[in-house]
Amino acid sequence: MAIVKTEAVILKCDNYRETSKIVTFYTQEYGKLRGIAKGVRNSKTKWGGALQSMAYVNLIFYLKENRTLHLISGAEHAGQIQNISDDYDKMRIGFRIVELVNQTTPEHHENKDLFRLLTESLKMLNDATKNYVNVLFNFEFRLLKILGFEVSAELYGEGSVEKSKGNKYVYDTRIDAGDMKIMSALSSGNFNSLMTLNISKSQEIFLERFFENYVRDHFEHAGYLKSKRVFESKEMIL
Repeated sequence: MAIVKTEAVILKCDNYRETSKIVTFYTQEYGKLRGIAKGVRNSKTKWGGALQSMAYVNLIFYLKENRTLHLISGAEHAGQIQNISDDYDKMRIGFRIVELVNQTTPEHHENKDLFRLLTESLKMLNDATKNYVNVLFNFEFRLLKILGFEVSAELYGEGSVEKSKGNKYVYDTRIDAGDMKIMSALSSGNFNSLMTLNISKSQEIFLERFFENYVRDHFEHAGYLKSKRVFESKEMIL
């Protein structure tokens, strides 16, 4: 058993029993892990407040080989992304980003490029002043590339997109020239060009559906994002 102190992004927190939490987090050195933080919901525990979804933290835990649940003994914020938590629309995007990582990655699989993408995207979202959804789409393009399922609009050509059906690929969703242009810009733009890119509502809906289908087709355990369902229901109430 080794004591580990590392930077991590919290992907998910679940209450456990009366005072504890089960925490899913992503690290640079170990990839995705799950840990238990005992007693952190007790008001006397100061560091438990850092264990929130989307938090970028310095985490201390006991790493046990061949264990699926590790003991978390401390946490503190490593970087400020407070602007996300203070903005409803940014929160909606941020929760979808961390949930996508949770859905598409196995445990105990190191991927430094993915960790870098995750932290950079959350910081980009934190600093953005408009067009927040562009951060999500750029993240999805880059995430899929890192995981070996790169999306390239140019390869499809105008008119259709490949969609898997069993072991075969069939043409399904149509892409027009405008959609292809937007996809190309979102997949490769730097921060300045990305955040000045204006996407129409119809293009946003198209891209959301495209990525939902693409992720479900390529990842066995990926499904409809729970965070999206929660925020959509809240929007309906508001």
